[in-house]
Amino acid sequence: MERPQKELRKPELLYIIGCEGKNQEKKYFEKVQNLINSIPSRTWNVLFDFAEPFGGNPRCVVERTINKSIGKSNKMAIFDYDGKQKEYEEALELAEENKIELGNTNYCFDLWLILHKEDYFHPVSHQDDYASDLRRVFGLSADANIKKEANVNKIISQIELNDIIAAIKRANKIEQDNLKRSQHHTPNSRIVYYDNPDTRMHIALKTIFNKTGIKIN
Repeated sequence: MERPQKELRKPELLYIIGCEGKNQEKKYFEKVQNLINSIPSRTWNVLFDFAEPFGGNPRCVVERTINKSIGKSNKMAIFDYDGKQKEYEEALELAEENKIELGNTNYCFDLWLILHKEDYFHPVSHQDDYASDLRRVFGLSADANIKKEANVNKIISQIELNDIIAAIKRANKIEQDNLKRSQHHTPNSRIVYYDNPDTRMHIALKTIFNKTGIKIN
């Protein structure tokens, strides 16, 4: 009787991730890591190593990523506009100078989370304006603190691979719609960004999926 063959261990793709939020962003990418590493068709396992500490402004996130990723080739910075135009633009330029992949969002990461469950293509006037819709689409109480760890866990637990694929498709539409809108350029380069809604999270996720050998439609 033949013994079942053991699955060959996949090689490991190390990614240095710099992000602002210890709860939302970090927990999200930990979920992405678990999902990727459970897909049989993957050619690589992925391991996200986070550039600590968390918090700070967008430029700080990129600086931490640079320091953490010395000698590493796969590096990504996740940060939000949050009304901090100067730091946001500095972060975009610094990331480009250091060949760091971008996962930036205008206004904030809440937009990316909402896109996992429904269309959200209209602009808002402040980053806090996403909170009520985020609570609604993930079934949180109307007064829930969306940054609290327990509530973030409830949100992340509802995200599966098909939701990420749906978010990528919705963000693709935002990207195409933004081509018809006025552009902003950073002061010292030709990096382009847009008023909200705007995100490159879908590009970041597609890059990771591609490098781990996972095809998504």
